[in-house]
Amino acid sequence: MVQKKINRAALLAFLVLSLTTSAVGKQPAPQILGLRLGMPYSQAHARLSEIGQFKSEDEGQQVWTLRNDKHYQYLIIGFDRDCNVRYVTVLARPDGQLVSYADVGNLADATRTGGEGNLRYSWKANDKKGGFEYLAIAKGKDHRYLNRYAVKRLGVTNDEDERD
Repeated sequence: MVQKKINRAALLAFLVLSLTTSAVGKQPAPQILGLRLGMPYSQAHARLSEIGQFKSEDEGQQVWTLRNDKHYQYLIIGFDRDCNVRYVTVLARPDGQLVSYADVGNLADATRTGGEGNLRYSWKANDKKGGFEYLAIAKGKDHRYLNRYAVKRLGVTNDEDERD
C-alpha cells in the first residue's frame, strides 16, 4: 500500500513537471492557419483557396479575406524569390474571439516592447524541421489580446528587397 502511494506521488510529480516544462518552453509555431514558412507557392495557394478569398496584391504581398475564421479577418502573405512562403500575418476580426498573447507563445521567452495602446511581443525561434530561423510577432492595443500576429523567416529576401 505504501508502495502504491509512492508510485502515484512519483507519477503525479512527473506529470506536473512534464506539463510545466512543455508550457514554459512553448515557442510560437512557424505557421499560421496551416500556412507554414517555407511552404511552396502552389501549396500555399491551395490552402489559401480553402480558407479565404483573394482580395488584392501589392508590392509582392497578397491580402486574403478569411472565410469562417472565428479569430482573424484578413491574412497577408509574402513569398521569397524562390516562391516559398516568407511571412504570414493575420489581422484580428473586430467582432471575433479574442486571442491572447500567451496563446502565441510563452511570454517569459518573448521580448516585450511598447505599452498600453502599442504593445508588442516578439520571439526569435528556430525551425529544426525546416532548418531556418524565424521571428514571431504579436501586436495589439490591449494589454492582454492581440490585434495582429505574424511569423517571418529570417535571412531571406524577395525581389523587391533587392531593388531597394
